[in-house]
Amino acid sequence: MRDAPPAGGITRALRLLTVAVIVVPVVLLATAAWVNYVAAFRDARERVDRAKDAIHEYALKAFESDELILDRIAEHVAGKNRAELIGSEDFHRYLRQFEGKPQISAVGLIIPGQGLAASNPVFPVPTINVGPPNYVPVDRGEKEPIYIGQAVTGTFTDAPQFSVVRLDRASAQDAVTGLIFVSAKLSDFAGYYRTIIDLENFLVTVIRTDGAVLARAPGNELVGKTLSINSRFRQAIAREPKSGGYDGASELDGIERLFSYRQLGTYPVYVSVGLKRSAVIEGWAWLMAGHLAIGLPATIGLFLLAWLALRRSRAADAALAAVEVHSERREIAEASLRHVQKMDIVGQLTGGIAHDFNNLLAVITGNLELILRRPQDGARVGRVAKAAFQAAERGERLVEQLLMFSRRRVMRPTTLDINQVLLDFETLMRHAAGPQIQLRLKLDTALDHSNIDRAQLEAAILNLVVNARDALPKGGRITIRTANVVIDQAYADENPEITPGPYVILWVRDNGIGIPPSVLPHVFEPFFTTKDVGKGSGLGLSQVYGFATECGGGVSIHSEPGRGATVRLYLPRCTESLVEHGERPVKPHALANGGGTILVVDDDDFVLETAKETVADLGYRVLVAHNGQEALQILKGSDNIDVLFSDIVMPGGINGIQLAEEARRLQPALKVLLTSGHSAAVLTDTHGLPKAFPVLGKPYRRDQLAANIRELINDRAA
Repeated sequence: MRDAPPAGGITRALRLLTVAVIVVPVVLLATAAWVNYVAAFRDARERVDRAKDAIHEYALKAFESDELILDRIAEHVAGKNRAELIGSEDFHRYLRQFEGKPQISAVGLIIPGQGLAASNPVFPVPTINVGPPNYVPVDRGEKEPIYIGQAVTGTFTDAPQFSVVRLDRASAQDAVTGLIFVSAKLSDFAGYYRTIIDLENFLVTVIRTDGAVLARAPGNELVGKTLSINSRFRQAIAREPKSGGYDGASELDGIERLFSYRQLGTYPVYVSVGLKRSAVIEGWAWLMAGHLAIGLPATIGLFLLAWLALRRSRAADAALAAVEVHSERREIAEASLRHVQKMDIVGQLTGGIAHDFNNLLAVITGNLELILRRPQDGARVGRVAKAAFQAAERGERLVEQLLMFSRRRVMRPTTLDINQVLLDFETLMRHAAGPQIQLRLKLDTALDHSNIDRAQLEAAILNLVVNARDALPKGGRITIRTANVVIDQAYADENPEITPGPYVILWVRDNGIGIPPSVLPHVFEPFFTTKDVGKGSGLGLSQVYGFATECGGGVSIHSEPGRGATVRLYLPRCTESLVEHGERPVKPHALANGGGTILVVDDDDFVLETAKETVADLGYRVLVAHNGQEALQILKGSDNIDVLFSDIVMPGGINGIQLAEEARRLQPALKVLLTSGHSAAVLTDTHGLPKAFPVLGKPYRRDQLAANIRELINDRAA
């Protein structure tokens, strides 16, 4: 079974089909229109040529008939006295034999000085002076030449007519030479034209070589006009004197026509036939309208079908694209969820390790402080103790990073001006970046405040600067920038590491070697590092990740190999004033004078013993309990206890918080100090930590513990 083509391919094919349904008929119609247009004018010219040839034969016979009549009359009057002929009724009857012949209007004699001497229409002939028209001669070789006159208004009718004449050579006794004439009847010409052509669209003209119009149908009123030397007709006969054709507007009426002309034998006369160009185009348009009437409905139907199919295909593509986008977003969300779950698992693991390590550090730190204060084995023990104490401090910093990543570090948020923090921290950042690195600060002067832990912020920034420095082995540029942003849902969908809302954003950008795509998904994982062994713990970016998520923000990183990397740290925006809520500084104090009793509770024997010795070393009387039940028994049996100092996470059904609440119920004046290696947020979510109970984070220093106990005892005394 063959695979079905992809939906996008079907849509493209339907789009091409829709275009083809329009383009192909249009191209075919345009081609057909052009072919028919050319054919229409070719056929029109052929029709004009055929009409010209037919009319040419008719007009030529008419002129030949006129010439024959002139010769017969000349033979009849040869040798006869002209004066006798003029008044002769017999001569009149002779002329009347030519009546009724086609194209013949009148025949007769004209004698100079006397005018019309004889004519077949009337007898006796009235005295009529006939002006000499402008004649064009026709050379007949040895015969007497004939002459063709212009069209003038007839003697006996108002209709225009033209004459064909020859000289009447008088006898010796006559001193003058007359004219024998034949007048053409133009109505017979027009009547014949109508039998072979449609005079509504065709034009037939009989024209002399000098442009004088002898006959014209239609347009009888223009008979007698003369075409100028610049007319299309006279220019055409100058080029092709026998026959030819041309297209253009008539000089007499300005109408565009297709013309064809031909000379009448040897006569200085032409027959011209013209067909209106508009009539040819109209016929062509009607033909194309017929084609459209058949093809247009079919084309519209095909187009509608193709358009409907394309519309449905687009809807299917849109649905498929929406499914793909949803699937892609789901995959991103699932990947993000898997990443978060993995980070949570690692966080829980590191948190547990860190918690246990905190207890161990508390034991080590406490014992080392005791050894340093009471070196029983002399100077050697002191040196060993000092080295162990330094190792413990280093382990403490590592644990703090683990706790920050696992979000179990106790946060001490204050309302901060991030710009001012960066300016205060600038010297240290430049020192960390090194002399080969150019550090730039681009700070938004309208930056909002943020309520976060300043120490953790500085640690995160320092980690980012150190990472950027390591990506610039040959030097370069690190840019730190701040701004206010509002993350919308669309951006959050594409970047699941951040939720929608207002933030203060801090960019750290370098132009270094960048991070390979295979490494980028793992950069926030704890203990992951690309540095050589011993040059990195793999917890720098983990601390940044833990800090950002713990304070309610987020972090993202973008990088291209060879083009550097950009880390965006999103911090929660607040509108509170700049009031610090941090720890009060620990002041040196003298050892207690034994005026207080402390109940120390911890399920870990080593931690309990260390805490007991530390508190006792501070000068207080110490009572110890290994769990909540044991502590309650002590509280019920004694009301001389000043401070309850208890771990929070303990087995046995009663944790430190429950113990503190019950202890307060038993002894309302009792002061409570709790301790834990977990964050306040975790303790609040998991154990319901009230804000009324202060928490000392593990591992703690001797002076920190001393300061907290002293403050509580002083408050009790007050």
